[in-house]
Amino acid sequence: MLYEDWKEQYVSSLSVDVPSVSGEVSCFGMGGSGVACEIMRAFYPLNKDIKNSDTLIVLSYSGNTSETLRVMKEFKGRVIAITSGGKISELNVEKVLIKGGLQPRFAFPQLFTPLVKMLRPDLVNGLIEGIDNERAKALAKELFSYIRDKIPVFYGSTFLGVAKRFKQEINENGKYPAFFGEIPEVNHNEVEGYVHGERLAPVVFAGNKLDEVTSKLIGAKTVRIESIRDVSFLIQTAGFLSLEVAREMNEDPTLLHKIPEGRKQVERLDF
Repeated sequence: MLYEDWKEQYVSSLSVDVPSVSGEVSCFGMGGSGVACEIMRAFYPLNKDIKNSDTLIVLSYSGNTSETLRVMKEFKGRVIAITSGGKISELNVEKVLIKGGLQPRFAFPQLFTPLVKMLRPDLVNGLIEGIDNERAKALAKELFSYIRDKIPVFYGSTFLGVAKRFKQEINENGKYPAFFGEIPEVNHNEVEGYVHGERLAPVVFAGNKLDEVTSKLIGAKTVRIESIRDVSFLIQTAGFLSLEVAREMNEDPTLLHKIPEGRKQVERLDF
């Protein structure tokens, strides 16, 4: 079953060699690859200004993502690519090669572990310790009961990347609408939508008091995060939750309907 082999994926990824980095570091990727960058921001001060960074770490599981290739070619500094191959493997950049054959969202441990090893090696063991199939399935069922027949909206500040991952998993595996928002920005606009938000099911990933304020404002379900263990546990939970949604919608979570065509259209664009 999908997501049940994640402990093995994390453990096997520990053997991947990674280069050392220093100075200002940025991270870039799209979709199920790039979300690893967003999650890493909770534990490392990644520079949002790519142009003024010394090193750019890019994540592309396929190695063929058009937007990622474009950013790599435009960047003037050191580039490190975490990829399984593709067009990126042909470029003259440093590469961290990982095992291919999966869709990016199912290979998250292989993408995220090298990133953590490079930037916060002290946290690697916590990634593995957080994985718990049965506990993650139990929380997934609880969350599914909460969002069932509604539109889930996930929020976070420090852990915005976790919120984004939940949204992505439900979109891709369940073929179902889900959204995410950033705290505190939503406190100045989006929270008003909950005056008539009966069809919404908000979830706040709380890492500080500000997150708690937002959760109370909109009557959200609060999921607290304190460590990298919580993060790896919740990312696995997001997978199991999306499978519950897929079953409800009678969808095959491994199939994609819109994304492949979208990629083809983007590849034809002249940026």
